[in-house]
Amino acid sequence: MRMNNEAVCWYLKTNHNGRSKAALSRQLEAAFSCKGAKIRKCINALRSGGVPICSCTDGYFYSENPEDIRGTVNQLHSRISKIEIAKNGMEKYIPAERRN
Repeated sequence: MRMNNEAVCWYLKTNHNGRSKAALSRQLEAAFSCKGAKIRKCINALRSGGVPICSCTDGYFYSENPEDIRGTVNQLHSRISKIEIAKNGMEKYIPAERRN
């Protein structure tokens, strides 16, 4: 299957609709013959465009269920916080005049 954002969206909406049908990244990689980084970039683009692609420990899935979406939003907030902490830690090693 040829990979583009629309194809991934259709694939998830058709085959992985709901948490119980989540697809691991490696399943999507196999379906689209690509690497995980490309899948993550595509998922990010879809989410940024407002497509409700959710995720959990079982993988990615399409869902319009507010509870699933809220869970993914909370997970993203947690990742943002952890990245911010790491960024702040790394910035301690940049001279003050060179920050930003």
